Parts: sequence; structure tokens; C-alpha cells
Amino acid sequence: MSNIKAHFQPSRAPGIPQPPENVKKIKKRIAIMSGKGGVGKTTVSVNIASELAKRGYSVGILDTDITGPNVPKALGLMKVPIYATDEGIIPAEGPLKMKVMSLGLMLREGDPVIWRGPLKAKAIEEFVRNVQWGDLDYLIVDLPPGTGDEPLSVMQLIPLHGVVLVTTPQEISLMDVRRALHMVQKLEYKPLGIVENMSYFTCPGGEKVGIFGRGGGRKLAQEEGVPLLGEIPIDPKVVEFTDKGIPIVIADPDNPVSRAFKEVVDKIEEILSQAEES
Repeated sequence: MSNIKAHFQPSRAPGIPQPPENVKKIKKRIAIMSGKGGVGKTTVSVNIASELAKRGYSVGILDTDITGPNVPKALGLMKVPIYATDEGIIPAEGPLKMKVMSLGLMLREGDPVIWRGPLKAKAIEEFVRNVQWGDLDYLIVDLPPGTGDEPLSVMQLIPLHGVVLVTTPQEISLMDVRRALHMVQKLEYKPLGIVENMSYFTCPGGEKVGIFGRGGGRKLAQEEGVPLLGEIPIDPKVVEFTDKGIPIVIADPDNPVSRAFKEVVDKIEEILSQAEES
């Protein structure tokens, strides 16, 4: 059992420094990763964070997508300022008192971020080391697509308790998510499981139609030996509420999408709880 427990503990690949004090105060640190753009990773991130906050946990969200920072839009924070003190950067407060940090909070809408890799990595390091998160139960880290500079920077700075991988059923998405999964494993972090987003659409008559294919996430999970955390259906309300800056688990708790996210969070809590008990 000790080996299982060690496998689930925050791990550090060789050469990764100890986390700064402000990160050590965070009990659970989870990255949301896709490997591919356009799969709804930010939607998954903010809804997982919001569902955790609804359960009474203190939650922070760190948006590390430097060139496409969409978390502020998804949480209705486009015009919310952030402040710096002698102690560090004070994160914005989002719905359910979630603490939020994103480069998008510092940009005018429409301004591009035309930065090379080293500058992106420096910005992420500033967010990790200088944001005053305080004592949090969970930090959800929304990673950008791919397996390059930004995800690597995060994994080298923040010892993670696990990584959630987001895919759609489409084969081209599964290819990239498999690469992201293998990156996580190479860096000796624990994949908590796979979320298949845009899994199916339920027609008025009740028929479930796989617009982007069916069962791809489940098949990938089985082939790679990781849990399938959930299959999130397609619902136009998700777009409607996200554009208004309200995660669907808050706006419409009884929606099938919200119920699917609740099941995802149930499984994440169960996996982390089993690790602590082992």
C-alpha cells in the first residue's frame, strides 16, 4: 500500500525545485490539460472549480494559457482589476469566492500577447511565486494546449497531486491527448483520468447522437489504464452561460451537463481520498 500512496503524492521530476511557500499552503493542486485546443478545456476547468467551491471548499484557479487567457471571460471577470502589494499579487475574486489569476485580467479585450517561450515561462513563474493564494483546499491550473513551454513550466514549478486530461471523441483529439498523457507520465505525475467533453447530443426524442464520434475517451482510458472520469454532453446552454461568465454548474445545477460535472468531481474526490488513506 505504501507504493500506491507514494504514487499519488505530489511528485517532482528530477531537478524540479521545491515549491514556494505560497503554493505549499494549497492542499490539493490539480492541472487540467488537453494536448489539443478547442476541446473545451477551460469550460471543464471552471466547472470543476465551481463544483468544488459549491461543496464548501476554498478554491483558486490559475490560468496559464498566456496567449489565450479565457478564464476571466468564463467567470465574468473581464472588468475586474487585480492589485499588487509589497507581499505580492492579490488574485481577483470570482463566483463563490474563488480566487482567480490570469494574464487576461491585465489585458484590454482584444489585445494580443505576442511573446516567445521564455517570456511566457517567466510570466507563469511570477504567477506561481508571487500570487498570494492564501490557504486553499484546491488550486485548479488551466493549462494551454500542447506539451510545450507553458505546461512544462507549470509542472516544473508546482508539485501536482494529479492531472485531468480533456478530450473529445474525435480521433485527432485523442491522438494529441494521448501525447499529453504520456508527457504527464514521463514527468512522473499521476493522471487522475480522462474527461470526454462534447460527448454526445441528446435529441428532443431522447436519442443520443455522437456528433464528434462515440466512445473515444472511454477507449483511450481503457487502452492507457486510467480512469474515465466522465462524459460531458453537448448543450447550447453551456455556450450561453459561459458567454455570460457563469459556469453551468452554478447557472443550471440540474442540467445534464451539470450532473455530469458533479460525477467528475465525485470521482476526483474519491481518487484523492483513497490516496490519502493508503
